[in-house]
Amino acid sequence: MNKLLTSMMDRLNFLVRILIGAGLLCMVVLVSLQVAVRFILPKLGMPAGLPWTEEAARYLMVWVIFLGGAIAARHGLLIAVTALIEALPAAPSRLLRRSALILLAGIFVAMAWYGWRWTAFGADEISPALALSKFWLYLSMPVGCALAAMNTLVLLLQNGETQEALAA
Repeated sequence: MNKLLTSMMDRLNFLVRILIGAGLLCMVVLVSLQVAVRFILPKLGMPAGLPWTEEAARYLMVWVIFLGGAIAARHGLLIAVTALIEALPAAPSRLLRRSALILLAGIFVAMAWYGWRWTAFGADEISPALALSKFWLYLSMPVGCALAAMNTLVLLLQNGETQEALAA
């Protein structure tokens, strides 16, 4: 069961990585376009403006951050203070690490829940330049946090299997 769950999450994370890469590529294109329109075209005598590119790049950045955080959670790469865990003997260290991962998963679930409520609350709000519902921006938080919670639980299961294998 653990291997099936891990395999499913890794496949989903592969798709999320593709989305992150596409988001980053789009951000680079949009910001480059904005720079060209704002600074290069006026020097050529063609003043123009594309106000939507800045907003689109900002919204993509929010999505990339939440999705990237979910991927980082899968690999235990989120920022952490590990001095106590590393100072403890093996058994208490494992217990503290597992407890921290359980707490972290709970925090991600709470953030996903409240993020969804915020998404529903802000669905009627319209972005100024794109004229897009802010639902799509706010949706990044519950999606990213739900993925991070699932990835944290998979990491917890994977660490438990690793510890059991080492003890055997």
